[in-house]
Amino acid sequence: MRTLLNCLISAAFAVLSLAATPTATAAHPIRLENGPIPVEQAFRLKATLGEVTFASEVDAAVKQLWTRNEATGRCATSAETAAAAQMELVRRTPDPQAFSKSRAAAEAALARRRELRALYLGGAKAPPPYGLVSRMAARAKAEPNPRLAQLYGRMAEDQFSRIDSMTLRPFAGPGVHTEWEKGLDEAALAYVDATIGGEWCPMDHANAAWLKADLRAHGWYRISVYGPDADRAAWAIVQHARHDLAFQEEALAMLEPLWQSGETRGENYALLYDQTAHYQGRPGRFGVTGRCTAPGVWTPDPVEDGSATNAWRAKAGMPPLAQYVATRSRGCTGLGRIE
Repeated sequence: MRTLLNCLISAAFAVLSLAATPTATAAHPIRLENGPIPVEQAFRLKATLGEVTFASEVDAAVKQLWTRNEATGRCATSAETAAAAQMELVRRTPDPQAFSKSRAAAEAALARRRELRALYLGGAKAPPPYGLVSRMAARAKAEPNPRLAQLYGRMAEDQFSRIDSMTLRPFAGPGVHTEWEKGLDEAALAYVDATIGGEWCPMDHANAAWLKADLRAHGWYRISVYGPDADRAAWAIVQHARHDLAFQEEALAMLEPLWQSGETRGENYALLYDQTAHYQGRPGRFGVTGRCTAPGVWTPDPVEDGSATNAWRAKAGMPPLAQYVATRSRGCTGLGRIE
């Protein structure tokens, strides 16, 4: 459940809810629209289905929700987000008492995170891994160009929302936590993931809509004109616009003549090229997207020409594929996509 961007990656958080009755149908025992149900009722459903089936149905509901977002652009509701947090916690705790204890710890951590959000987005200097957040927030406040101020502010918010142990793990390996998450058990961390996951979709939609209009009016934020921070911020917003593949393709076409001349980072083009190829069902070129195929094993998706992959990666300023695979494999504690 705990995976990265950013480069970043991303990943797979989710939101779900249970039907309002404790009786489950065999095909769809877990529903997504009604919000949280009484905790005791949730545990009765878990007992009725059995832990393995319950976990499988939670996974299916979560996957369906994210597929819905990518297919239709419709974000999860606040009720679905709250139900996601509840059910991820029910899945990982043995009884209502353990549930309450883990939820209290998770809510306390989330309260601390809200404090840090206000502090860092206000421009206060932040320690790793939040350094980029406070730097972008400070630039937004000081920037006289309103376009750049908007871009930096959106980048700061985007990065804060995505920096937690879920997004750090694919590159740093298991057991990595931000300061506000330390001490949380697995159940509480899953609750935190689902809660934070509800932030992403509406933020990504708003950012993409703003940037799409901005780029059509002014073109890409070329490094020689706006500097590397603007290039990086614009790319991050595009990369997270998975609900709008047409916009990503439009941005990729802008980047194609720019990356080899140094007007955008080569890695920007490489990551976006492979991401759009994956969602179009085509082979990639740089070996960027892939999935965990076994614990400790990350396997890249098919590429156009395996013999040329490292040459393409070198041209984009990226490490050899074997090194990249080794890094990504550290984050594979189970099976699933880590892009």
